[in-house]
Parts: sequence; structure tokens; C-alpha cells
Amino acid sequence: MSTLLISLLTLFLLLISAFVILIVLMQKTSQSGGMGAALGGGAAESAFGSDTNNILTKGTVYGIIAFFLVALGLYLLYQAQSASVTPEVDMNTLISSQEEQPVAETIAEVVESIDDASDDPQPATN
Repeated sequence: MSTLLISLLTLFLLLISAFVILIVLMQKTSQSGGMGAALGGGAAESAFGSDTNNILTKGTVYGIIAFFLVALGLYLLYQAQSASVTPEVDMNTLISSQEEQPVAETIAEVVESIDDASDDPQPATN
């Protein structure tokens, strides 16, 4: 059930992203032109009437709020899903497992192994 909800919210997040991108591109361009001119310039004004800037601004704000809320919801769902998945550990394996012996128990053993290695004469190779 959780994976279905995550998939649907991810799809919804992608749709909101596309909506916000399009609504930002539809906003009125500056005098020098911009991305809004690529969509026909005055197409948004003819679609929404004289109150175009107000409608597009509200749409942008609501779209961004929805984007962040859905993204936060997805984050919380992913956190809940990862917290619920715990690794299965067999207690008998933990109890009966052998501890590995350390390589050298004391500094004296390390020094002895170095001394033993230096006592063996190695032929010089040039």
C-alpha cells in the first residue's frame, strides 16, 4: 500500500512541476521579450482576461505550495518506509558466533614479529 501511495504522489509531483513550469512561462514578458513570448505573447491575456497577472501569480503561488507539500509528504513516506524495514537477525547465529582473535594482542608481540622479520637475512637485489 505504501509503494502505491509513493508512486501516485510522485506522479502528482511531476504533474505539479509541469504545471508550475507552464504557468511561469505564460506570465507577461518584459519589453525586451523572454520566454513568455515563445508561447504567443498575449495568449494568456486573451485566455484569462484583464486580470491575467493576478490569476497567474496566484496559480504560481498555489502550485509552489502544493509542490513543497507533496515533496514533504513523499519525504515522510520514504522515511517511514525505511524505518519499518529492519534487517532480520537470527539470535542463535549471534549467540553462537565465534569472536575473531585480534591480530596482535599486545605491543610486545608486534615488536617480536618485527624483530623476527629483521633477523631473517634477505638477499640484496640490485
